Amino acid sequence: MQDNAPPPWKGLRTDRMPVFIGYDRAEQMVAALLDGVMAWEPDAVVAVLRGGVVPGTMASCLLALPLCMIGWNRRIGATAWAGPPPAGKRILLVDDCCATGQTMQAVRAALLDQGLACATLTIVHDPETTRYVPDFSHPMRELFRFPWERGEATPAARALRATGAPADRSTEAPFVGLDLDGVFLPDVPRAHYDRDLAEALRRRHALEPFAVRPAFAAERAVVITGRPETDRRQTEAWLARWGYPGLTLECRPADVGDDAASVASYKARAATRWGCTHFVESDPEQAIRIAALAPHLLVSWWSADETRAWMIGSVGQAIRQRPPAPPS
Repeated sequence: MQDNAPPPWKGLRTDRMPVFIGYDRAEQMVAALLDGVMAWEPDAVVAVLRGGVVPGTMASCLLALPLCMIGWNRRIGATAWAGPPPAGKRILLVDDCCATGQTMQAVRAALLDQGLACATLTIVHDPETTRYVPDFSHPMRELFRFPWERGEATPAARALRATGAPADRSTEAPFVGLDLDGVFLPDVPRAHYDRDLAEALRRRHALEPFAVRPAFAAERAVVITGRPETDRRQTEAWLARWGYPGLTLECRPADVGDDAASVASYKARAATRWGCTHFVESDPEQAIRIAALAPHLLVSWWSADETRAWMIGSVGQAIRQRPPAPPS
């Protein structure tokens, strides 16, 4: 019985920064696999819902082949076509990854039972955890994340996965990390703290919140502030006074410096540890730094003056590729 249990999901480690595979990189990685696919000469591409839709679309466009979609109900162990099945007999079955290999193995077996010849492709597979290695795929042992998987690490999603249950989209609603000063209330200039710390703190605590703040659900949010841990009690009191008594608060640890690079690194790591899908930052330099350090987050710079957010883009980490052998 134990031998049939899937290995623990690597995303349960909250201290791990995932390698982010963005849309552009995903397309490059799919394209790098297609020489062998073309030699196999498939008649159609079949994408596994939901994760296989993006790479399946990429493969079908690059190969100029029809695209069909199939779903697998894990609970009852059954597959079902979403729309018409393929007309041809040689199928390229596509999913985004093989972490345990259970989905790909089950859908492949169902297609073979239908009399179809089936080659398999994923963007990546984890050689340490998968029990099925696709015919075309890039091996990757690091924790990876795709844009369409941002919700897999929210606190609710991690709690579900910790039980050994598979992912469920009901747990993937956005979980937002928010800066405090400049987002909830005006930011007191640094010079005021340098001139008279006690007076600056008193003035800050007396400030009223902005009339317009970013929209978020308090039960799916955490405030990650550059304020030091010594300011926690006063900060929690301010939040409670203005209608956020239960909002989770992260303050900068004593061993983290207050320079821009150190604060951005702390915020990126804290947001990743919490499983945030989004991060709202009031300082544009900090927003750029956080986006560069944690490209798996959707980072925005919040302008209190314009009462709107500006999305910040960044380039993800490079991934080493190794061309796979074609299937037998």
